[in-house]
Amino acid sequence: MSFTCIVKNTMTEMRNLSVSEVADLQNGIYKGVCLLGYYEKRDTPGPVIYHLSSALGTDDGGSIIETGGIKLEHNFSHDLDVRYFGVRGNGTDDDTQFVLSYFNYTNANNLFWTIPNKFKIIVKQSFEIKTSGRCDGRFILGNQNKDVFIKIARENEGEVVDISSWNTNNMKRGSLDVGFINEGFANLHFDSKEILIERDGAPNDPYTKREFVRSNDGKLTTPLVCEYTDKAKLTVTKYILEDSITIDNLSIETDVNLNVESHYLWISRDNVTLNNPRIINKTNNVGLVALEIKVGADIIINSPFIEGFKKDGVGYGIANYESIGVVINDGNVIQCRHGYTGRNSVDVTINRGVWEDGIDDHWTDRFTANNTIVKTGKSAAAFQFAGNDVTLNSPVVHGSARIFFGIRLDTPSLGGIVNINNPVFTANDVDGTVNKKDIYLFSYTTPWGKSDLPEYTAQLTLPESLNIINPIINTDADIVRGFFLGVLNRKYVNIKNLKITDTILNAKPTTDYTAVLIIKDNINQLEYNTNVEISGRLTTNATATTCVYLSSINHTVYSRRVNIYLTDCFGYGRIVFSGANLETLIMDGGDINHFNTDNADALFSSCNIQFKNVEWKGGSIDHLTHALFQNCVFTGNYVFPSAGSVSLVNNVKYAGVSGLPSNIVNSMNPPFA
Repeated sequence: MSFTCIVKNTMTEMRNLSVSEVADLQNGIYKGVCLLGYYEKRDTPGPVIYHLSSALGTDDGGSIIETGGIKLEHNFSHDLDVRYFGVRGNGTDDDTQFVLSYFNYTNANNLFWTIPNKFKIIVKQSFEIKTSGRCDGRFILGNQNKDVFIKIARENEGEVVDISSWNTNNMKRGSLDVGFINEGFANLHFDSKEILIERDGAPNDPYTKREFVRSNDGKLTTPLVCEYTDKAKLTVTKYILEDSITIDNLSIETDVNLNVESHYLWISRDNVTLNNPRIINKTNNVGLVALEIKVGADIIINSPFIEGFKKDGVGYGIANYESIGVVINDGNVIQCRHGYTGRNSVDVTINRGVWEDGIDDHWTDRFTANNTIVKTGKSAAAFQFAGNDVTLNSPVVHGSARIFFGIRLDTPSLGGIVNINNPVFTANDVDGTVNKKDIYLFSYTTPWGKSDLPEYTAQLTLPESLNIINPIINTDADIVRGFFLGVLNRKYVNIKNLKITDTILNAKPTTDYTAVLIIKDNINQLEYNTNVEISGRLTTNATATTCVYLSSINHTVYSRRVNIYLTDCFGYGRIVFSGANLETLIMDGGDINHFNTDNADALFSSCNIQFKNVEWKGGSIDHLTHALFQNCVFTGNYVFPSAGSVSLVNNVKYAGVSGLPSNIVNSMNPPFA
């Protein structure tokens, strides 16, 4: 008996076996068919031997071939080259059906897939990838009539969990035990119809409570970020933990009007690492979303390059929805309406990279960005957020943005702790009225607020704590504000703690700069007396500078006033407040010129105002009562009011200084006597 193979140069030849060749295979004269190429000899990496098979599967153009009433089968192993399934990759022929068969096979058999260098694979239908692989070529998506995308998908479908026995008292923000019973690891998708927050401009499309949570042996290993009060509105789906996959160099392009309502690359799986993905849209203002993450955990994206997603209102480079543990490293996301957006996501980290035009997150808990560069256009906000707990470490913003960090006014709620460490904000040629062009380091995305916000079910909030550490601002704007709180027509939870440290402002000499400007609203502003802490030096060439400016809508109401603590605070020209909006002012160290009142009729009798170890450099101190000056040095001339109820203790007045009380040493008056 012979064990040689029938040799065929091409797949076409193998599909056209003669009757005698089929009979010889069936009779065992030949052990199989040796295929030397697909379309021509040696166009595959190597020969493949197909054996006679009784497999139930149908002809897929690669592993099972039907010919002459028989089936021939080859069981491919890892590193399966796409050419074995007939993909030409010449950028001209439609490879759709071959690609679908190829990935069906690699997915079903958990094989590592490979796309050769310089391949241009035209695909006109969506397909799924479920295994690791390497793409040294590129996919060209080319259907103009239907959304086409590549989905990185789970191997296993989710299972809806019976939550009838769960106690809603435990289903609160921060909880780790919700009554879930499970052995081993699982990720849970909470999908509720309860409203998280309404959206201004979209009254019939509010954000609902959704999140993705990790668990181990029934206990959550990451705490809930939402509170669920109605189990009838909640669906919880369990996804068993899957093996990790890694995909290298996945490249996607399109130059036709392709996706009307969808994405080009969709990740809906846990434990995925993408290395060097590349997504390019060559059409003008059409691309919607380049890469979307939805319902997934622990996803790492290294060095993505994305270009050309500018669709009006919804063009995003990366959209991250209902996920947990997404990390994006060294992104280069350009010519997009926004480089990144998110919603209902938790524990997001962006490291380095260039993001154009802005990072715009609709609702995320625990977001961190490290050393990011954001490029912005006119009137933009470089960072826009709603959600809780945001940290930006050494962010750099270039362009013509009006706002460095804005709370979204369509969903005006930003809670928890917000840290902005060592930001550099460069904003030149900004939009606005001549001589009144303004920029803001932190404010609402409409700085002066809105008078037509809808009624919101959820309480609007500002961060509990906001820390802006060592900011650098470079601008040609006429007006610059650090923290700015305007006016809202709805009740909101006020900011509790605000801190700003050493600041560098490179601006025009005529620029008007205020580090903190707060308009106190006794009706809508709830919960907290804001504590403002400013320390360190303001270094600037601007001549009109204000450390803190407090204003009030109603100067007859003395509730929820601000406490100001200035420590070694140098370089600011003035402080402005009234008794209606100031409770405590303690300045220890530093220098100042002017002490101005915002309203002459608001009394200081219930305020605690103390200046210690401060150099007064000349200016005005108006409408002053109930204040202490201790160990201060007066070096400039002043317009000083009557010193009644003012204590001046151990101060020094330089020779020639005018406008101060004659005896400012050891003078003690109520309330400090």
